[in-house]
Amino acid sequence: MNKKQPKKTYHVSDLETLRAIADPLRVQIVELMEGQALTVKQVAEKLGLAPSKLYYHFNALEKLGLLEVAETRMVANMLEKTYTAAADTLEVDPALFKFSKEGDNESINILLSSTIDATRDDLLRSLQARQFQLSEGAEEKPRRMIVNRVISHVSEKRIEEFQSRLLKLVQEFEAVDKNSKPSDQPYALSVAFYPSFYFDKTIKKGKKK
Repeated sequence: MNKKQPKKTYHVSDLETLRAIADPLRVQIVELMEGQALTVKQVAEKLGLAPSKLYYHFNALEKLGLLEVAETRMVANMLEKTYTAAADTLEVDPALFKFSKEGDNESINILLSSTIDATRDDLLRSLQARQFQLSEGAEEKPRRMIVNRVISHVSEKRIEEFQSRLLKLVQEFEAVDKNSKPSDQPYALSVAFYPSFYFDKTIKKGKKK
């Protein structure tokens, strides 16, 4: 009987590593490798790209320790590597995201750009890939896509309740479904929830008594 392997976490604690892993294409590669072993060619086919555009990124991710070689074999006199994800989760040190009024806040900009760009690229590729499937005779199956941006004035009490429900939904979405299969349709969820401030010169600092 095989023992269940403990989950591995990849820790990011410096800005240089954060820069290296934040590339939107690398984000998609790592997401695609979760739970399966694939070659560069197989990943390229799934992303609709030429393999030549991915080798550099695979080498970088392997050096960083996010991908590891699961198998090597000779194919047409060339060495082919099969990769797998080296960790189950990625954890970034919160200290990297401390906002500085004087600094350029590069780490925060990297996080936002990476998340937004990866979401955009993934969504556009998904739409193109689905159209290709339909053109090849795939069965039509209407699915709902939700892309929305809303700003609402909400009391602090209500926002605490909403935030708690939102976190539970995200955790539920992330949780592994024991009944899921590799053939099940993957879904992506990107969340940005934050207090939206505007500059207001009428606000006065409290006077000390």
